[in-house]
Amino acid sequence: MTEQDSNTASKPPTHRDRFTEACNATDFANEPRVIGGYVVWEVRHMRDGQKVIVDGPFFTGEEAQISAELLRGTFRGARAYHATHCTAWNPDLNREKAIREQAHMSRIALARQLGVDTSEISK
Repeated sequence: MTEQDSNTASKPPTHRDRFTEACNATDFANEPRVIGGYVVWEVRHMRDGQKVIVDGPFFTGEEAQISAELLRGTFRGARAYHATHCTAWNPDLNREKAIREQAHMSRIALARQLGVDTSEISK
C-alpha cells in the first residue's frame, strides 16, 4: 500500500471534531413555523414504554447525537430528540434563562467527557 492509497480525508470526524463544530452555535436554533419558537435537543431512552430524558437540554442536534452515542453503552436505545419551545405559549423569563443555563451546563459536561478544554467553549 502506498502513501497515496491511504486517504486520511476519508476518515470520519471524531466526537471531538463534531463537538467543536457544534459549539459554534451559542443559542437554540429558531423554529421558523412558530413565532418566538426555538428547538431544544435532548437524549431520551425508552423505559417501561415511556421515553425518559437521560441527558440535555442541548443547543444543537449534533451535541445531542454525540451524547446519545456515548450513552448507548449504558442506555442501549438512547436517541437524540428535539422539541419546540415557544416563549409566547407560556412566557416565563426565569424558565427561559434556566433552559439556556442547563444547556450550557450540558455542553460543559459533554466537553469534559470528550476531553475538550472548557475554557474554549463560548457561552
